[in-house]
Amino acid sequence: MKKITTILLLLILSNTRIIAQDSVSFGSLNDKANLLPDSVTAFEKGNFPKAEKETLYGLSIGGYYRFVTNVRKLNESYAALENNKMNIFVGDDAQIPQLSLNINGNLTPNASFGTDLFLWSRMDGLGQEGNVMGLNLGVSLYGNFATNLGNFSVRTGGINWNTLSPFTFQQNKGYNRYSLFERNPWDPITPNIDGRYKDFYYSGAINQDTRWGNQAFQGIIVEGAAMPNNFSFTGMYGKTQFDGGLSANPNFSYGGKLKKTYNFNKNYVSFNTFNNRSLLDSLTESTAGFNIHTIELLHHIGAYKIWAEIGAGRRFRNDVFDQFGEAISIKASTNVAKKFPLELHLFRISPRVLNNNSVFINSAIQQTTNISDLTQPILIPVTSAILPVGQMANNRQGVEFNGQIDIGPVKTSIGYSNSVELENLSSQITYGHPFNNFTLARFYRWTFPSEVGPYQNLNKIYRAVFETINLTELDQNGRPLKRKYFNAIEVNAKYKTSLGNKDLYIFYLGNFNSVQNNAASITVLTEKAILRTYVHQLEIYLKLSPRLIWTNYGSYERNIANYQTEVDAITRRPKNQTGYSFATGFDIQMSRKVGLYIRQRWMDYKDSSFQLDRYSGWETSIELKSFF
Repeated sequence: MKKITTILLLLILSNTRIIAQDSVSFGSLNDKANLLPDSVTAFEKGNFPKAEKETLYGLSIGGYYRFVTNVRKLNESYAALENNKMNIFVGDDAQIPQLSLNINGNLTPNASFGTDLFLWSRMDGLGQEGNVMGLNLGVSLYGNFATNLGNFSVRTGGINWNTLSPFTFQQNKGYNRYSLFERNPWDPITPNIDGRYKDFYYSGAINQDTRWGNQAFQGIIVEGAAMPNNFSFTGMYGKTQFDGGLSANPNFSYGGKLKKTYNFNKNYVSFNTFNNRSLLDSLTESTAGFNIHTIELLHHIGAYKIWAEIGAGRRFRNDVFDQFGEAISIKASTNVAKKFPLELHLFRISPRVLNNNSVFINSAIQQTTNISDLTQPILIPVTSAILPVGQMANNRQGVEFNGQIDIGPVKTSIGYSNSVELENLSSQITYGHPFNNFTLARFYRWTFPSEVGPYQNLNKIYRAVFETINLTELDQNGRPLKRKYFNAIEVNAKYKTSLGNKDLYIFYLGNFNSVQNNAASITVLTEKAILRTYVHQLEIYLKLSPRLIWTNYGSYERNIANYQTEVDAITRRPKNQTGYSFATGFDIQMSRKVGLYIRQRWMDYKDSSFQLDRYSGWETSIELKSFF
């Protein structure tokens, strides 16, 4: 009886719903194939479950939350910090937001979009005015289209990360010889607490985000692949962060590549170009820019791999063009006995070649700057710089060797560089302070000032500081009398063992550099060097449990100049710097995508010749990071 009653009630309710539909007649409710378009509208207007309209699909939201605080206590400090020896800071000096949301969605099967929303509180005492929220990289639209002529894609809108070739549009990736102790804002959380250190030990590399090696570009990027005869291409038009940036002036950059692969896509050859034209004032009366065109080749010959990029570049100002200069980079690599990877690198870059968006830095061309609204459409040179192995500069030629030697559990990466300036243009030398690089950068919050420090010779860039010294043996035009020769040796040794059945990682990184006026086969360790720098860094990581790692760090730095450089007015001696740094901390995996990182550092640094150049104290950093 209950079943009959239930059936009757259902029939009544169903008839009531049908009658309520604007007097539209239907056949069998199960005969959906016979429904007319207006009958579908009737269903949507009635009490039946509404059909889902076609809108966005595949919508995803991810991102991270990152809390960073830093406490610093200085016993000795630079004069500018004398009234701020005890500093408590919440936020990130790198101006990375605390909360970032990555939103992606599909408009059609062939079109999608992506955007980054961020929330950032600088906690600078300004209250609500100090809270910032908005678009991080902007809204970008992506389109992918498969045709009989190939597969094509379009990216446009906000900032996109892209690469062409090393000389045209790319960032220097280096040779994975660096310290892991100080965390970067973009460092991911690995599934295993020791994943970062394990990857570095076994492969010599760590996980990086999609921006690694790419440059930022805002505009339109069109790409084609799988085209006839194994051709592909990339075209770009817009702005870069260095040439145009946030400037309201109609500055623009454009470039691209045409690539052909052969031998089953194992080898390739490509033509690459990148060009810029920047307006240096709002009246469009002053312009500057550059052009660079190259041919790139990758070819395998048995066990050998040959890669080369050869081209030419020039700069111009107010439509007055300089002559083209050569840009050459050739690498040959092999794996000896399938055990010892080796690479030989030859390079030569003319002082007339300029491109701020490439793997080489500018050390030769004095550029016009425009710092209004904190933008720099054209960057200033960094002078003659001491550079890591693998980093190139214009106005320089040289040779490099890189190799890997594994003996039992000890894996050693070795780099050697020997280079010389093509012309004696710069009367300055710049160098960094790897042992306290981030700590020193935090002396100057938010901005990237130049000529700071007790002797106005420090220049801050992103999360790093470079120091400048001046040469004294100059001609009447202010140029050095001789060219400068550069030598560098890098050693990165890695060892993995166990301590009480706990995984133990020991990493050593040594950098030995010199600059002098004569050619030398290895780093010069005597007073003949205008400047010689030595840095030792030792890191020890002990995995105490599946969710806890004890981290330890120690470093020692020496920077010694000779009397070809400026001396102190009181001591009458050149730079003679010594720095120590010791640190400890913990990596704590709170869950699969949440990590807590604690660092405690003690530091001591002084220049025995320049009495004001000294600081000492301690610093504590805490980072909580969560991905979702």
